[in-house]
Amino acid sequence: MPPDAALTAILEHPQPAALVHSFPEEELHFLIHDIGLDEALPLIRLATNRQWEYMLDMEAWQGDRLDFPSVTTWLNLLLVSDPQRLVRWCYEEKLAFLELYLFRNVELRVREADEAPSDFGNGFFSDDDTFYVRIVDYPVATAAEEAARKRRNEMLHRLLQRLSEFDHPRYQGLLLESVAVLPAEVEEELFRLRNVRLAEKGFLPFHEAIGVYQPLRSAEIASRATKVIRPESPDDARLPAPQLAAAFLDGDNLFVRALKGIGEAHVHQQLQAELAALCNQVISADREIVRGREQLRAVVAKVSGYLAIGLERLIGPDQNQGERRASLLIRRHLLADIFRTGAALIMQLKWRAQQWRRTSWSRSQGEPLAFWGELWLGQLGGLLLDRPKFFEPSSSGASYREFKTQADVLEVDRGLGQLMALDDLFAQMAPPVSTVAGFSFPTYKTLLLTLWARSALEMPSSDATISIPLADFKPFYAALWTSRGKRRSIGDAPKTAFLNWVANASGQAPGDLVDRLGSVFEALFDEIESEMAGVDTTALDPRHVHLFLLH
Repeated sequence: MPPDAALTAILEHPQPAALVHSFPEEELHFLIHDIGLDEALPLIRLATNRQWEYMLDMEAWQGDRLDFPSVTTWLNLLLVSDPQRLVRWCYEEKLAFLELYLFRNVELRVREADEAPSDFGNGFFSDDDTFYVRIVDYPVATAAEEAARKRRNEMLHRLLQRLSEFDHPRYQGLLLESVAVLPAEVEEELFRLRNVRLAEKGFLPFHEAIGVYQPLRSAEIASRATKVIRPESPDDARLPAPQLAAAFLDGDNLFVRALKGIGEAHVHQQLQAELAALCNQVISADREIVRGREQLRAVVAKVSGYLAIGLERLIGPDQNQGERRASLLIRRHLLADIFRTGAALIMQLKWRAQQWRRTSWSRSQGEPLAFWGELWLGQLGGLLLDRPKFFEPSSSGASYREFKTQADVLEVDRGLGQLMALDDLFAQMAPPVSTVAGFSFPTYKTLLLTLWARSALEMPSSDATISIPLADFKPFYAALWTSRGKRRSIGDAPKTAFLNWVANASGQAPGDLVDRLGSVFEALFDEIESEMAGVDTTALDPRHVHLFLLH
């Protein structure tokens, strides 16, 4: 349902509290964010303490440290939705958490018999004339920060008043304990307990969750533990298995088709719970903060793609009855193992790119990644991300997405191989890259074509720059073209001359160059034709020629 319609349906239900209590914590958390925090206050009021705790576990931490502005936001929401219950919950279940929060945000002074309140300075307040509290101030630089500080102060005033009214002796004890806590120890213990609770839902600590990317070879998966499919039971219908992850499965990859090939409802339910746990582990490993459906949809798309790649890899080149074999594989093997099998291909590509980049000719010459042109810049840049992504240029600009199929992996692998071969070619040619100073970063295309043109024109290598004078370039340019009716194209003779020049300059055999870089060279000449076939020799202007360095 749309968020507003879902909220209305819940509140109009004969037993709205029981309905909200039946929601898995993850799905209620997403629904509250979809509706909006302020608009979802009725749902927050109906949620159980366990659901409240899950929301704090997800929202109140930044890595292994408490995010106190987020804590303030959520304490305020709970205080507005049900103040009496929040106070009781804090005293009975979240005492250490509240003490640490007060330690960071309030200052306590206990008035002795011979002291006057004015001795404490400005800002202190008390409701018993003995325990005086002042909210700790902190510097702000913007209007938004000032507004956040004001909201924190107002929330703390209301919370302390409620705590005092509920049980004043316990309130006094709380204040005394809050100023004496050891913050590092308390925060570490709170973080440990939070990790235990989230681990039950698949949100493992980062150092454990990152194991989901540990490569697993196809031959190794057979020795791993196989999955146990529970027999169908009427009790399974009452289990609140998270279903949002499975609901976001779309597309037409092998994993989605394999799921459609399984007809038993109880197997589907077990796979839903396993998929949800795997998505949660990936969220932990990627250190993502997922608060909405679209963010979860992106995580599910990534997991689905990696599973599809893993299944394609396990099935091998013989894709006959691939969907049936994939269905058997997801019934037999843990989804996490299949994910690791798919991730192995992508991570190996990443490590290969990193290892090459460290010793590459282009890096030794100080060339940026833009030297390799838009496509290879995108592919290489995607591999060098912490979590590799597939580069898919679009009309709206360069964009990255998750790997979806093994074809994506093979495409990037082919591009990386060509890039490495071309980098090795430049290393053997040893071009004078330092002589291109004064020009905006030339790409490999510009450098290669300009050096070829200089060689064909028999220009000396001792020139201060490799840029070619326009008058010298025009005869070379005119010789490139062959007229075919009204259309000009580059004939075989210039291409053969280019290949021979590259072979002589690099010391490689022409046949080897064709095998490794033939398609790259052909694309290079296609680009010259696309950009310059309609440009007459007399109309050449160095300002508008991008594939050759001219002046």
